[in-house]
Amino acid sequence: MNAPGPGSSRPASRAWQTSFEVDAWQSYLSGLKRHWGGSLYREVVREADEALAPTVAALEHSMQTSPSYRLYAWLERRIQQMKWSGRWGFSTEVARQKDQLAPLLAEAEGLAHLQLDPGLTVPAYIADTETHQQPGGLWREPVNAYALAWYTTGLSFALSDPDALVDFYAARIAERLSELALEPRAILDQGCTAGRSTRAIKRALPQAEVYGCDVCAGSLQLGALRTLEEHTPVTLVQCSADDLSFPDASLDVVASHWLWHELPPEVIRQTIREAARVLRPGGLLVAYDMFEAIGGTVGRWLLSGYAARNNEPYAHTLLEFDWRDELARAGFSDVQARYGLPQDPGPERPATLPPHRLHPMTFVSAVRRGRAF
Repeated sequence: MNAPGPGSSRPASRAWQTSFEVDAWQSYLSGLKRHWGGSLYREVVREADEALAPTVAALEHSMQTSPSYRLYAWLERRIQQMKWSGRWGFSTEVARQKDQLAPLLAEAEGLAHLQLDPGLTVPAYIADTETHQQPGGLWREPVNAYALAWYTTGLSFALSDPDALVDFYAARIAERLSELALEPRAILDQGCTAGRSTRAIKRALPQAEVYGCDVCAGSLQLGALRTLEEHTPVTLVQCSADDLSFPDASLDVVASHWLWHELPPEVIRQTIREAARVLRPGGLLVAYDMFEAIGGTVGRWLLSGYAARNNEPYAHTLLEFDWRDELARAGFSDVQARYGLPQDPGPERPATLPPHRLHPMTFVSAVRRGRAF
């Protein structure tokens, strides 16, 4: 299954056609983002530290007159907009190529490892927000999945190759299972988009049946194509993390990678309850996300600004969410939290902000109460 066009050998899941102009534009923006997340970020952090503000709101007020911060905030918003919607942005280019790309996604609909639900309603907290500033998000047009896939061919916000980040996540799951002496038969990866993290779990734990779920059909269709191309047998299912289509006590691991910060607190609570329902006693719940900020008030302020400027309305609320209490209420025990990124595996969380802008990630795990499987 190849991309359209004479002599093309690009696989269907990466069938977009680039150009010199697109590559030059995106390269320019990547360089600008390195400046934003490097020397400009360090200057902003220095000034913010010197402000000695006691709260995030007080620090934001204090920094409003800083030219460095005003440029930093403007670039945080505008670079992302230009990457998606500029003259040679990813969404702009995919819209131009829609007639070629849409039929490729449609070919995935009959694949056995793809289970779509035409009756599923995309939740309002997704439909009402163009998350990451992607025009139309992932739900409005199936081909938007190609724009996100193109976008994520570059470095992730954690300053690592996107595959390195999901491989790290999968390795942490395998490590935690080994500590618990658990051998999983069935694993669910929630909020999987096109299944990059799902396939990483399958590579790390090949003996298990691995599923990925998401609400956006286009992403799952793209993921089904990619699964064929990579010869990684996973099943992709269209359902929401807070309303799973899996039977009670049918799974051994329920995991997610960068999902919870996209959810309102009440949806996280229901997601935890759903995980408890579908997990067998002794099963493992995992969430890898931005649970903890580094650098005190300044770190929380940076995350709050990111949430506002990148259309991530719940990213900063995760810092205040009492996930330990909610996990205990839902029937989980042995709750652990370990900081870690591929380039800084932890497990101890640094006390100070890093020299480059990145998101600190924490691996939270908990065991479903009851006799182990």
